[in-house]
Amino acid sequence: MPHGTLDVMKIDEQPLTYQIMFEQNPGGTYVARVEPEELVTFMTEEMRVDLPVAEDAAQKAAAEGRARIGDVFLEENNLHAAMEYLEDED
Repeated sequence: MPHGTLDVMKIDEQPLTYQIMFEQNPGGTYVARVEPEELVTFMTEEMRVDLPVAEDAAQKAAAEGRARIGDVFLEENNLHAAMEYLEDED
């Protein structure tokens, strides 16, 4: 998965969560649903997104409800690591 769009959306339910997707093509790949305090950490540690990109996406999603950051590089093995992490949590 070379370059794609990081899509972070605020889900205004109780408790508040954020849905994170990485889209290389239409339809995207669902990655995670995380709580606000875990958002930046999940993107940087589990998905290996650069810290400034993750912080920018988190701030924009918090303020505007959604952040779409284009031309993000995410190695395929990083996405698989994130998916395995989430499966282990269940």
